[in-house]
Amino acid sequence: MARSRLQLPEIPANSALTDRSGGRGMISQEAYESIRTAILNCSFTPGMALSELAVSEELGVSRAPVRDAFRRLVGEGLLEVTPQRGTFVTRLSRARIEDAIFVREAIECLAAELACEAPLAERKKLHDVLERQIAASDQKDFGGHLKADEDLHYQILVLARHPHAWNPLMLARTGMNRIRHIAIPELGGNRIAIEQHRQLVRAIVAGDRAKARETMLLHIRSPLRFVDTISERYPEYFVQE
Repeated sequence: MARSRLQLPEIPANSALTDRSGGRGMISQEAYESIRTAILNCSFTPGMALSELAVSEELGVSRAPVRDAFRRLVGEGLLEVTPQRGTFVTRLSRARIEDAIFVREAIECLAAELACEAPLAERKKLHDVLERQIAASDQKDFGGHLKADEDLHYQILVLARHPHAWNPLMLARTGMNRIRHIAIPELGGNRIAIEQHRQLVRAIVAGDRAKARETMLLHIRSPLRFVDTISERYPEYFVQE
């Protein structure tokens, strides 16, 4: 998993980073999204040192938008600044992962129950998102798999009539996403997630509130099964707790 050099997601030719007419705001947003993606998919590994200069050169932009992006990512807990040492990708923490699970349970288990009360035609649309995730997984498109995963969970909030709960939920999911990016290709986490999603969608479409809640709870807690294995393989990725 370790990288010897900076590797950022490919920048589209028509993005704000290549079109300077977009202004600093657009360039800063593109820089933020590229760096954030590199952290979440572990191209920038936990504990890795980052410098504004190196990242700005990799992106082909000035240091100002990178500085803005770093500031936002520190606020999200994905980067940390150590005085006299520099900026580092935040290491993984089992305690923080358990906190994220606590938040997700509070929001998503109730959302799964409430989604069962949505119109049946709307509930059935979850099948389309699930099929998209299955197709991405079959093609080993793990980025597409995780995007469909997020879409499915967001649509459940929409069915529950609480779409604005997605913002606080995303902060909780952020810390877990790095575990999932490692677990999917190395530990078969995608197969487990898809089977759990099948059961979850089946329960919601059937209007079975108890089963939907039970399945969502199991699904949210499942990443914990990977934490010990990943920490044994990559102890340098974790804080000592």
